[in-house]
Amino acid sequence: MIRAFVLLLLLSGLGWGLFGEQAKGRFRKVDETFVDFLLANARGQFKPDPAKLGEVVFVRLREEDKKEYSSWPPRPIDYLMVTKGLAAYEPSVLVVADPLSWPEPKLDSIPELAQTLLPIPSVVLAAEATEKDKADEMTIAFARDHLPSIERLGGESQQLTELPLLARVPEPALVPERDIGIITKPHLSLALRHEKHAVPSLVLAAISRATRTPYSSQRLHTGPGAGMHLGSDRFIPLETDGTFKLAAVPVPAVNGLELMTNSIIDADPAVTKTLGKGKTIVMGIDNDSKTATSARTQAQAIAGLLTLPQLHEVGRTGQTIIWIIAGLAGMSLLLLPKQKATFRTLALLFIVVLCSYVAFLADLVWFPLTIPASLILGAGAFTRLFGYDPNSVKRRKAGKFYSLR
Repeated sequence: MIRAFVLLLLLSGLGWGLFGEQAKGRFRKVDETFVDFLLANARGQFKPDPAKLGEVVFVRLREEDKKEYSSWPPRPIDYLMVTKGLAAYEPSVLVVADPLSWPEPKLDSIPELAQTLLPIPSVVLAAEATEKDKADEMTIAFARDHLPSIERLGGESQQLTELPLLARVPEPALVPERDIGIITKPHLSLALRHEKHAVPSLVLAAISRATRTPYSSQRLHTGPGAGMHLGSDRFIPLETDGTFKLAAVPVPAVNGLELMTNSIIDADPAVTKTLGKGKTIVMGIDNDSKTATSARTQAQAIAGLLTLPQLHEVGRTGQTIIWIIAGLAGMSLLLLPKQKATFRTLALLFIVVLCSYVAFLADLVWFPLTIPASLILGAGAFTRLFGYDPNSVKRRKAGKFYSLR
């Protein structure tokens, strides 16, 4: 009884101390390593959910309709009119999948286009990269001044594709207070290596805005088991070099001319239903060819990745219950001879890891192992040192018998 009481006090103090350290983020690296282990065995579960594809809409500026625009490719006035019509549907994120850049002389409608974008909560603009050319001074300066950075890189970061030369970037008047993402060809990269950090692609910038995930909470892991972590609940499987492959998914589409010529009151009911409110809108140049254009590819990638299943970390109440169960399991070691404490401790740890593994495979649910594992290890060490020793009891009884004689 005394041993159980002392162990209870020790485990309570240990649990309280570990909880404080966990709250300070001291065990983040351990927890991330454990999550990476779980994800390495569950990558096949990350497939787009067709039921959620309606949250992304592709606004097509069709090449077959080019006579209806002021010129082709569309000029700022065309984007301005489409954006004005789109604003009435209150999109949460607008992704412009083609670089908004035009040759000299610059047009007076560019500042007006910048003003038209202001009512939309989040706007993501595209910068187009070349395939192989090395970044020049202009690209490096643009990346330093305008591209957000992902600082948390893990694994073999040198395998990540390096930021190449930027062929086209958005007009300077459109850049302030906008997110910029890189369009890469021919492969889709989620992020690109630049100096000691990474910069986002257009797809990642759009997903970050749509999920309201700051770049400071994102973690990119390259090499074996590569993937992008967006906060604690989203994961995107990647190839070892940071590129990703995704089967083409159907994305609801609207013709941009519908937004130029009709107000929300006069709009086709089908268009109104498709655009809805609060959705992520991808706008770009497209055509009716079966071969996907760059803008269509970006829209499909954004839609597909946003519908991947999410991770579910057990809440604080659930974790507390797990800690209590782990503590009680550890105290149960006192019921056994101390000589068996090591084996039983390892068995309990295996059971905890197995339960977490099965829960993750079943429903992508996980919980940090640091505290429950520490409680079991602490109880095991205490039992091994101060636990019940049947041989000692036998010796004491034998001593008493001979003393009586």
